Amino acid sequence: MAPDISLSAAKAFTVFKAICRLGEPCSIAQIAEIVGYPRTVITRMVATLEHHDFITRNPQSGLYAVSPMLLHFVQRGLIRNPVLSRVDLIMNDIVRVTGDTALYMIRSDETALVISRVEGSAPVRVLASEVGMELPLHCGGAPLVLLAHAPEEEIARYLSGTLVRRTAATVTDPQAIRARLEEVRRDGYSVGNGDLFDFVVGVGAPVFDAGGKLAGAVSVGNITQRYTPERAREVGRILLETIAKY
Repeated sequence: MAPDISLSAAKAFTVFKAICRLGEPCSIAQIAEIVGYPRTVITRMVATLEHHDFITRNPQSGLYAVSPMLLHFVQRGLIRNPVLSRVDLIMNDIVRVTGDTALYMIRSDETALVISRVEGSAPVRVLASEVGMELPLHCGGAPLVLLAHAPEEEIARYLSGTLVRRTAATVTDPQAIRARLEEVRRDGYSVGNGDLFDFVVGVGAPVFDAGGKLAGAVSVGNITQRYTPERAREVGRILLETIAKY
C-alpha cells in the first residue's frame, strides 16, 4: 500500500464498495462476510459512512443501503468531468453515424464495468449489456480492449485464472486470447463476434485521457445479421476516427 494512504479511509471505502456490490439493503454480518473485517471495525466504518451521507440505515429493519444523497454528490461531481464529457461526445457521434447502441466501459479489477449507454436508432435493439453490469475481460468488444491495454503482469494474472465460457464462441485458451490481444493492439480496435452474448457483435476501441492513460473503452454493436465482417471493419474505422476527433 502507498505510504500516503489512510488505512482507516481505505477500510471505510472497502466497506462501502461491499455494500454497493451487494446491491440491496444489508446487515453488518453480511458486510463482514464479504470484507473479512472484525464486526467492531465494520461497525465503526459503517457509522462513519452514515455520518457523511454515503449510506443510510433503515430504522425498522436495521439494514444499510447506499444513500440517495450520494447520487446527488456524484452527479454534481461528474458534470464537468473531462473524460466523461468527451466520452459523451464520442458515443453520441458514433450512434448518429452507425445507428447502433454505444457503450462505455471501464476496468474494475478483473471485470469490465458498463458505465454508460446511448441507444441507437436501428430497428433492432439489443438488451445484452446494461449500465452497472460486470462482464469478463476476455471476450466482447470493449472488454477485450481493456484487457489488451492492461499491464503485462495483470494480463498474465487474469489469464492464469478461470476463464468463463460465455457462449460457444468464447475463446478460453490463454495463448489464443493473447493472439487476439496482439490483434487488438495492432488494429486499434477489437471485434467480439457472439463470444460475449449469443448472436451479438460488439466492436470496441480504447479511450485515453490527456496523459495517455487508458480511461476506458467505447463499443458499438448489434445482432450478427447486421454486422458482417465488412461492416465490423467499417465500424472499427468509424470508432477510431470518431475517438480521434475528440
